[in-house]
This record gives sequence, C-alpha cells and structure tokens, in this order.
Amino acid sequence: MPLLNRKRKITLWTRIAYGSANLIGSGASNIGNAWLLFFLTAFGNIPVWEASIIFVIVSWMDVIMNPIIGYISDNLYSTKIGRLLGRRRFFILAAMPLMVIYSFIWTSGMSFWYYLILYLLFEFGYDLFMVPYETLATEMTQDFKERTYLTGARALFGNIANFLTGALPGIYFMLLGKDSPYAFLATGGTWAAVMLSVLILVYFNSWERNPEEVPNEQAGSLLEGIKKLFIDTLSTFKIRAFRLHLGNYLFGAQGALVVFTTVFTYYIIYALNQQPTLVSAMNSLNSIMQVITTFTFVFICSKKGFIKPNLVALTLAVLSVLSYGALYLLDAPDTTLYFAVIGITVVMGVAMGGTYYIPWTVYAFMADIDELVTNRRREGVLAGSMMVCNKFLKAVLLLAIGNILSAFGFKAGSNVTQPDSAIYAITLLMVAGTVVFILIAVYCTCKFKVFNQETYGVIIEEVKRVHNGGRIEDVLPKNREICELLTGYKYENCFGNNNVGYKGKENQFPKHKESVK
Repeated sequence: MPLLNRKRKITLWTRIAYGSANLIGSGASNIGNAWLLFFLTAFGNIPVWEASIIFVIVSWMDVIMNPIIGYISDNLYSTKIGRLLGRRRFFILAAMPLMVIYSFIWTSGMSFWYYLILYLLFEFGYDLFMVPYETLATEMTQDFKERTYLTGARALFGNIANFLTGALPGIYFMLLGKDSPYAFLATGGTWAAVMLSVLILVYFNSWERNPEEVPNEQAGSLLEGIKKLFIDTLSTFKIRAFRLHLGNYLFGAQGALVVFTTVFTYYIIYALNQQPTLVSAMNSLNSIMQVITTFTFVFICSKKGFIKPNLVALTLAVLSVLSYGALYLLDAPDTTLYFAVIGITVVMGVAMGGTYYIPWTVYAFMADIDELVTNRRREGVLAGSMMVCNKFLKAVLLLAIGNILSAFGFKAGSNVTQPDSAIYAITLLMVAGTVVFILIAVYCTCKFKVFNQETYGVIIEEVKRVHNGGRIEDVLPKNREICELLTGYKYENCFGNNNVGYKGKENQFPKHKESVK
C-alpha cells in the first residue's frame, strides 16, 4: 500500500491538523470581506467601481472552477500522478506556492491589472485546496463519531480564524500607523505564512482511500461528466426543503453579512468618523461573541429545533443594524459613540453566531431529504450548488455596492473627504441592504416550519422502510404529509420516480416503481 494513502488512526493531533484548514477557509475570506475593498480604494487608489469589478471577475472564476476541480479530483485516480500522490491531496501540494501570492495583493499604489491577476491566482490556489479538502473527512474515516470530531474541529478553527483576522489588522495599525499601507502588507504577509503552514500541516496529517477502494467512482467522458454536473446542480432547486434552506443561507448567513461586513468598514471610518483600529477591535469582539454563542445555539437547537432560534438570531441582527444606523443620526459624542458601538457589536456577535451556525447545521440533513426524492446520495452536488449560488450572489452584491458608491460620488484615496452623498449611500447600504436580505431569510425560515427533529425522523424512517422493501402505498398518512411538505413532491413520485437529477447507472437503490398502484 502506498505510504501517502495508508490509513492511520485519527488522534487529537489529526483533528487539530484537519480543523486548522479553516484558518484558510474562513481567515482569508474574513480579511478580504472586511478590508480588501477599502484597501483597494484607499491605498490602491482604484475607483470603487473598478475595485468591485475585481471581485466580480474572481467570483465568476470560482463559479466555473469549483465544479471543474471537483470533477478532476473525483477522476484523478485514472492518471499516474493521481495514483502516486492521491486524488485529493495532490491539490494541497499544487496550492502551496499560490498561497504566497496573498501577501503581494496588499501592495499599495499598483494598477487594476496587478490586483486582478494576483487575486485571481490566489483565489485559484484557494479553490485548489478547499474543494478537495471538503471530501477529506469522508476519505479519512467511515466512523460517524470520528467524522463528527473532525468537522467539529473545523468549526472551532473557523471561530479562531474570525478572532485572529479581526485582531491582526488592529495590531499592525498600532505598530505601523493607522494610515500606513504597510499595516495591510504586514497583515497579508502574516496570513500568507499561516496559510502555507496550514497546507503543510494538513498534507502530512491526512490520508485518503486507495484507488482500489473507489473503482465505481470513475466517470465517463469529460462531456458526460459536465452534463451530469450541470443537470444535477440545477436539479437541487426542484426540492422544496433545499430551496427554503438556500433562501435562509444565501440571504441571511451570506448575503446580508457580505453587505454588512463590506460596508461596515466604510461606515465606521467615513460615516462615524472613527479610526480603522475601531473596525479591527469590533471585528475581534464580534468574533469572540460568535465563539461563545455558537455553543449556546448548539444547545438550544438540540432542545428547540432550528426555526425559533434562527428567527431570534435574525431578529437580533436586524435590531443591531438599525442601532448602528441610528448612531449616525444621533451624532453622539465620541465617548458615547464608542461605548454604543461596543454594546451593539456584542448583540450583533450573538446574532451572527446563530445565523452562521444554524444554516450549516440544517444543511447536514438536506442529503436525506434529497435521497427521499432522488434515491441517491448527493452530498457533493448539494454542497456544490450552495457554493456556486454563494459565489454568484457575492459577485452581484460587490458589483452593486461598488457601482452605488461610485454613483453617489465616493472618492478613492486614504486622505480624502467623502461628500455627503457618499456618506448617505454608505449608511443606506449598510442598514437597508442588510435588513432587506435578513427579512428574505426570515420569510424562508417561516415557510420551513415543518422541519424539526420529529419530521427529520420521519424522513429517515421512510427511506429505511422503502429501501428494506416496504411498499410506497403503505406509507402512513401523517408521514406522507410531512414528506410531501418537505420535498414538494407527491409521495408516489419520490424515490427516483421523477425527473430530478441525472439519470445514470450510479443510482444506489432501486426505484420501487413496481410498488406504485
């Protein structure tokens, strides 16, 4: 057995190494969302609409590359290099040199093309690592408990990444000056070193299944693989529970918070006329509150389900954003303003702890509802669909933010006075933009009212019953109603008796058409 593919025992160190990857997954995104647009306009001297185009182009590359990388990774064992280095871990090696590029993105005074090309190269390296990494927990162990520990370690390091990336810019502001572009360069360089170290750590403390264990995972031609990927991805939107989950995830956990975190930096610095160090301090405080309240939401959701806790978190987020906006209208003294921002940030951290945690927990049950409809296990397809939608929405939002600010007269540069029209646009974007997205998430959550621990048990019960030979027409009336509400399909049209998804030989279970009257 090749050394690189040899299975080993999962230890505490293995969990730490695996979870540390979220220093890349969450860390780089957090720094970029909070500071990159500001850096490009303030120290890159790029008009805000041009800077937003950089994000759009990079996001569209992600939309294209993520499924392609996933397809290549699934089939890399058919090549010599895959059988030598692994179909997943090969990409960790390929991503290593591209992590270094992250530090050079934060060089001031360069051109639009400089920032675009470097950001594209870094994001390509990010995709090379993150897409195959998503599969490693499944590759490394089939044990439910061990896999849960691995994903738990990942969540913990996500919170650690939030705190570190919130605090790091503030440290360099104090050391190098709040108006120094070198503070951003130092932040980028430090995090590039962290990410490279993480790749090395994950590479030497992970493994995957051998080629002989996955003979049936090889796909046909590239054209057929692309066709399957396209059909399966689009088919996920046909499932009612997934559509509602996607609405909550995209507009609550992603869309609203992308708008908020992107514009929050501008709001504190230009609308409230405060220092960048306050932005860094509040991002750190927000992250600390998320760490604390995530564990609280875990306990509450285990007792009360997901719907009410999610509505509470979304409501707190709305109240927090409205309170931030009120500070601009009140024109309070700096001392009062400072303590008010701290208090609101504590509440916002509580809200974000729930809005981040709950959608990902709900997502863990989507594959079972999807199986009820398609008669297949499509975790990867569902994850890919979420990722593509997330990247697409982010691209649209950043382009809109850039064009709105530009239209209202926002000026590039670090030592410029913004016109009142730009300040009004910043305030309106942060408050109205965030609240509107959260309200959409609230609507989707309320429509999801039939999903709880009891109804999830019904889904598992029905899948097990039919796969064990039970007849479709023998379903209990209550179970039928729950299944139809969650899937959006008549019960007789579940278990693959429909046109949902790619129809190939990979279906894992028989369709049971013979039991339908």
